[in-house]
Amino acid sequence: MLKPLTCIGLLLVAGAATPASAKTCFPYGTVTATAGIAIKKDTAQKFARVNWRVKVRAIATLGTAYDDWGIANERDYNCQKKIGTWRCNATARPCRS
Repeated sequence: MLKPLTCIGLLLVAGAATPASAKTCFPYGTVTATAGIAIKKDTAQKFARVNWRVKVRAIATLGTAYDDWGIANERDYNCQKKIGTWRCNATARPCRS
């Protein structure tokens, strides 16, 4: 059986973790950015992510707080291969933690 102080300590630890894991996302939809042409698909996707971050930072209400692709929602790529090269778009809803 847990002592009362132990239970309070567990509640405090659990409560402290909740706000840090919450994230706020851009309420007006997703942001799409295109990339240059690349020989490899993963390189074209990387360029698209870099351009997505630049585009998110340029939106006045977002800035650098929202430019993390890793915590963005609705992440997706649209890639096409033409004449041996790849061109990708990166689309995601920007979020901040």
